[in-house]
Amino acid sequence: MRICIFGAGAVGSFLAARLAHAGFDVSTVARGAQLEALQTKGVTLHEASGTIQARVRASADPADLGVQDAVIFTTKAHSLAAAARLAPPLVGAETALVFAQNGIPWWYAHGFAAPGLAAGPITLLDPDRAIWDGFDPERAIGAVIHSPNTVIAPGVVENKANRPAGLPLGEPLGGAAPATRRISEALEAAGVRAPILPDIRREVWNKLILNIAGAPCCSLTGASVRGFLEDKGMAAAAAGAMREAIAVAAAHGLELDADVDAATDPARRPDHKSSMLQDLEAGRQMEIDPIVGCVAAFAAAAGVPTPTLDVLLPLLRMRARTAGLY
Repeated sequence: MRICIFGAGAVGSFLAARLAHAGFDVSTVARGAQLEALQTKGVTLHEASGTIQARVRASADPADLGVQDAVIFTTKAHSLAAAARLAPPLVGAETALVFAQNGIPWWYAHGFAAPGLAAGPITLLDPDRAIWDGFDPERAIGAVIHSPNTVIAPGVVENKANRPAGLPLGEPLGGAAPATRRISEALEAAGVRAPILPDIRREVWNKLILNIAGAPCCSLTGASVRGFLEDKGMAAAAAGAMREAIAVAAAHGLELDADVDAATDPARRPDHKSSMLQDLEAGRQMEIDPIVGCVAAFAAAAGVPTPTLDVLLPLLRMRARTAGLY
């Protein structure tokens, strides 16, 4: 099976290493120092269980890689418009298109109704429809990332998880097309849990409940998830943001069973910097709107009060603007 990882950052490199190690024909679309390292040395993954080293094909030009059986897009959400322009050489009639981004995904409103949510692209994420029209939501396979990874050097990624990685999959309209089943089987063979869920939006919100606290609080303090939660005031802010997001999900018809107390217990959370803080420290554009901005917009449309997010969001946007990253 030919699988391309489009965007070989932390998550993409993790998946490339696992899939290549499992014997799949893996290629990557990358750039800069990461591309050079992948081309010359391959990808190295350090895990608690040991180290994986694998060779993968890598190019900045998808045309060099040819049509794939599956493409897993692990770029940040704001890079998907560019990916839509570049990806066609990778895509055939039966190619599985998997989108693994944090926060509210670009395809969220496809076949889904919620208060104030218009059918079609979400303006905050896709203002000129470049993603929606470039990929077509009918072909999208949603994926939710459950795997904390950090690039520690070009071509080298570290995974500190104490449980198996997960990439649950789901189609916006439900169901499980053959392409979805094939990529699920490949990921499972590579040791990544990839069940096909009947309602992928619920899993999006389950992950978002954690990110809506971790992303802004890590980015505003510079601390790891466990680190900021060790401060009682920050833990209270995180709990407030989570409860507000749970209320927004309920307004969208999704009743979650998130345990806020457990999620804000520092002893139960990783000593890991959120991907948003990693982006801030590396000078990369930050995923503010998919993770926080969309939730605030959904809340306003549904009449859900969000006093904590009303403070965190402008602080976060200002922090990113002053760094030139928003």
